[in-house]
Amino acid sequence: MPQHAALIANLIVDRPTCLWCIATKADVSLPNVWAYLERISKSVTLYQAAREPCRVCGVVGPVVSIGHD
Repeated sequence: MPQHAALIANLIVDRPTCLWCIATKADVSLPNVWAYLERISKSVTLYQAAREPCRVCGVVGPVVSIGHD
């Protein structure tokens, strides 16, 4: 389980990424992505944007990143 949190954190460092891409790349369900993001947010600041392009798929929508504002 910690390996998924580490993978998700690595996916979103300085790279705004949508939840679907996070779930696909980490091979976890969307509810689990939220759980991991909550866990990660206890250690680092997560940035969320409502309408920004995902740096993985390019779709404009909600994205999450670490170290990006």
